[in-house]
Amino acid sequence: MNDRSWKAFKRRLARLENRRVPVTGERDRADFEDYLFRHQAKQRDWIQAPPTHLPRRLDGIVGRAQPAGRIGVVVWQRGPRTTDREALVVLRFCDWVDLGARAYLAAERAPSWSKVA
Repeated sequence: MNDRSWKAFKRRLARLENRRVPVTGERDRADFEDYLFRHQAKQRDWIQAPPTHLPRRLDGIVGRAQPAGRIGVVVWQRGPRTTDREALVVLRFCDWVDLGARAYLAAERAPSWSKVA
């Protein structure tokens, strides 16, 4: 099967999350999702297409993620010759702060293993 580079990128990321959103109308521009995030994956070469479209993409996925109680994220691979590990994850600062608060609350509720004999 000869996948285009951008399509293969989306498939690889979706396999990591185990939840690819099919293209059937209800996906709302999301490529994959998990219990916390709704992701849109993009692969663009910065030299050929500067990231001027990034705010519009982020606004779109955030608007569709919020009603589902998720955080909208754009995962952007800077070009077909970069590794998936080098992809950028773009989200709003307020969502980043919210994630920090969630992690803090989860840590506060977790049992303290240092007290266990």
